[in-house]
Amino acid sequence: MKSLFVALILAVSCFAVQADSARPVHHLVIVWLKQAGDEAQRQQYIEASKAFAELPGVLSYDVGTPASIKRTRVNAALDESYDVAVASRFESQEAFEAFLKHPDYQKVAQDVLKPLVDRYKIYEFVE
Repeated sequence: MKSLFVALILAVSCFAVQADSARPVHHLVIVWLKQAGDEAQRQQYIEASKAFAELPGVLSYDVGTPASIKRTRVNAALDESYDVAVASRFESQEAFEAFLKHPDYQKVAQDVLKPLVDRYKIYEFVE
């Protein structure tokens, strides 16, 4: 009975991992440039990364600058100190991992984007 229970737990665990890997992945990147606030560098980053939308497995790829939203009160959680944000969505975990290895992504990220960037934060989640 104990071995049946263990086998059942392992089967459920494997199914859960497989189910997660087949779900769409969201990849959010917040970027601070070396030349903070420099509009030309912001546009260089945006234009260079737009081609990523055409790579295999990408469902959406949006890139832009902070929005200046007028609020009726101050919100301590709001951070507008960054220069560029990227919100992308991929078919699956496997698609996202393949994207990260794609030669077009690697070349642009290393040769164009990385030299512009001071620091960045990444957030990822599955649907």
